[in-house]
Amino acid sequence: MNLPRSLPDRLYLLAYDLDKERMTARTQLGLVLRAAALADLYLDGRLTDDGGKVKVAAARPTGDPTLDAVLRRIADSRPRSWRRWVRTDERRIVREVRDRLEKEGWITVERRRILPDRVRLRERPQVKRYATEVKAALRPAAQPDRRTAAALVLAARGELPTVLSRRERREHRGRLEELADPLWPIARALEYDLRQKRAAAASGA
Repeated sequence: MNLPRSLPDRLYLLAYDLDKERMTARTQLGLVLRAAALADLYLDGRLTDDGGKVKVAAARPTGDPTLDAVLRRIADSRPRSWRRWVRTDERRIVREVRDRLEKEGWITVERRRILPDRVRLRERPQVKRYATEVKAALRPAAQPDRRTAAALVLAARGELPTVLSRRERREHRGRLEELADPLWPIARALEYDLRQKRAAAASGA
C-alpha cells in the first residue's frame, strides 16, 4: 500500500505513537492538520501569500476532498490571515482525515461514547519508514524533497512528540528554521496559534 499523498494524511499517521499504540498530540492535532492542508496547497501553487493574507492563485481541484474543501472555503471568503485559516475547522479536519484513513485501511477506529476514540494503526512498517525518512531531513547534508521537509517542519512547529522530542527541537533549531523558510507564513502561523491555544487553556478560557 502506497503512503497517502496529502500532507494532512501523512501528519495524522506521524502523530501515531508506534510504541504505545495510540494517537498523540490530540489537543493540537487539528491545528497541525489544517497547517498541513494549507502547506499542501501552498507548495502546489494553489495558494500564495499576499501581505500576510492567504490568496488563491489557482482554484483548480486537487482531487483530495479535504484539500479541495479548504481551497473552496478560502476562495469563497474575504482575505484572511494564515493564522485565521490554520485555526478554522480544526476539529472537523481531524474527523475527515481519520475517517478517510479508516476507509482506506490505514487505521481502525473504536468509537467510544465517553473516552476518546481508540485508533489502531494497521500499516505500521510503511509509517515507520516514513517517520525515519522525515527525521533524516534534519541532517545538514540531507536534501529532502519539499513535502518531506514540510512534514518535518510542521511536526516540529506542531510539537508532535512522535517525530521530535523537545530536546531535539531545541538542538536542531537552526536546521528546522532553514527548512521552514519555504513555508514561513504557515510555519509561523501554526506556532502562533498553538501558543495561543495553550495560553487560552491555561487561563481557563
